[in-house]
Amino acid sequence: MKLFHHPFSSAAFKVRALIHELGLPCELVTVDMSKGEHKTPEYVAKNPNGKVPVLEDEGFHLWESNAILCYLAAKKPESGLLLTEARGMALMHQWLQWHATTLSPSAGEVMMQTVYLRIMGQQKDEAKYAAGLEKLRRDLGVLEKGLAGKEYLCGKLTIADFSLVSNLLLRGPMGFDLEAYPNVKAWVARMEDRESVRKSLPPL
Repeated sequence: MKLFHHPFSSAAFKVRALIHELGLPCELVTVDMSKGEHKTPEYVAKNPNGKVPVLEDEGFHLWESNAILCYLAAKKPESGLLLTEARGMALMHQWLQWHATTLSPSAGEVMMQTVYLRIMGQQKDEAKYAAGLEKLRRDLGVLEKGLAGKEYLCGKLTIADFSLVSNLLLRGPMGFDLEAYPNVKAWVARMEDRESVRKSLPPL
C-alpha cells in the first residue's frame, strides 16, 4: 500500500496513526502542496478533488480520510476498531460524520489562520481566527458532553477516536487549550499516550 499525504494535514494524521496502530505495511509518499503537486494530472487521477490523503492498494485508490480509516480497520477486523454491531456501528459513524461536517471544518479555520499561514509565511487574519475559534469551542462543548462517563467516544477505542483527535493534536500552535473541557482533555491525553498517535505527528 501507499499513502499519499502531507505531514501537516490533519486528515493525514489520523490515517498515519491508524496504519501504525494496526501495524500495516505502507509506503508514505509526501505530496508537496506548496509546489502544486496535488493539482497535477497524475495526482488528480488518483483524487479528483486534488486533496490529501489518498490510499493506493494494488491499483485501488481511495480518498476521504474517514473512508480510508474504515478500509484499513476492515483489513484487521480482529483489532475491534471497526464496530459491526448495529448500535455501536451507528454511534461510530455518527461521530465520523459529525467530525467531517462540523468539527473538522471549525478546526480547519483555526489551523488555516495559524499553522498553515505560518508555513506559508503569512500573517493570520484575526477576525477569521476569532470566528473559527468560536466555532471550535462550540464543538468542543458537544464533544465534552459526548465523552461524559466514557474513556472513548463509543465506550471502547474505535476509528472514531483516531478521526476526531486528529484536529486537536496541534492545539498548541493553533492557540487554544482544553482546560475548560476536562472530559476532552483526559480523552486526548489517552490518545496521545498511544505510540501510534505520537508517531503520526509532523516534525514541529
